[in-house]
Amino acid sequence: MPTCNQAVASVCVCQSLSDMLQPIHLFRYDALYKHIFILAGIHEGIEIIIFEDGSWEFYEDDQA
Repeated sequence: MPTCNQAVASVCVCQSLSDMLQPIHLFRYDALYKHIFILAGIHEGIEIIIFEDGSWEFYEDDQA
């Protein structure tokens, strides 16, 4: 289960994306890593990870 901090942060991030008129394509909780992953943007170019403590960052795949 996501933490309360993750829940609040995910609402704030999704609200910000919505304010910028960016579609949200995927919203997923990864039980293994305990992260929330959000894929958004017109061309799915915005990737965000929300950590257990509620902090978040843009995801950059080092393999790409």
